[in-house]
Amino acid sequence: MFLTDRLEIATASNVGRVRRNNEDFHRTAVYPIPNGHLLMAAVADGMGGAEAGEVASKIAIESLSEAVRVYSEHLSNYRRAVALDRVVHKAFTLAQRRILNHVARNPELKGMGTTLTALVAMEPSLKGFIGHIGDSRAYRYRQGELRMLTRDHSWVAQQVRMGRMTHYEAEEHPWRNLLTQALGVENPEFEIIPTQMQKGDVYIFTSDGLYNLVPPEEWVADLDQKDLQSAVDYWTAQAVQRGGTDNITVVAVRVK
Repeated sequence: MFLTDRLEIATASNVGRVRRNNEDFHRTAVYPIPNGHLLMAAVADGMGGAEAGEVASKIAIESLSEAVRVYSEHLSNYRRAVALDRVVHKAFTLAQRRILNHVARNPELKGMGTTLTALVAMEPSLKGFIGHIGDSRAYRYRQGELRMLTRDHSWVAQQVRMGRMTHYEAEEHPWRNLLTQALGVENPEFEIIPTQMQKGDVYIFTSDGLYNLVPPEEWVADLDQKDLQSAVDYWTAQAVQRGGTDNITVVAVRVK
């Protein structure tokens, strides 16, 4: 599916074979701005048990969508607006506040939270920013090389960065899903990462339900040989076939 003449999008989300609810939430959108478009692509992976996780992830995505939409309206009306990185920062701050407010009104949901990994970019300049917190991931495929653009905010990833654990040990560790940062915890520290999209790039945003079962090194051949939606559907099906131990969500954007 094409969002604009230059941007192709593919998405997939599956509850998997173990979880009863899909606590992932994702969204892609394009908003008109003077002389171009404003692109948003995001994945959130909720946590907290019962229905709390899916509530948190939905609040995060809707807060982001609202912030980006309002920004596009400001630009379209030629009103003074902040820089794009500030928009992403404000969107994450808004999501954090709304999650905490929701818990305050619904104490039974205490402990809910969510990851959020999102791209907001201008077209045609293709300059943008990736906002990130948690262990959902953003990758970029460029000229045959797949590169992870974010870092996991998890206990095992922290141990690997400190040299206390190998990548193999991290993959097998029973605490591999323990997050050190998420929206919904006190004083979260999210990252804002600048990026310059180029013709031929593919940006991939995914929850851990995919990359834990279908490792990124397996994606490359499909990106070269399949159309984007077929590749995303294939990875999702493979994750389900290999156990589907978590919800599986993927958003991919190709620059034409």
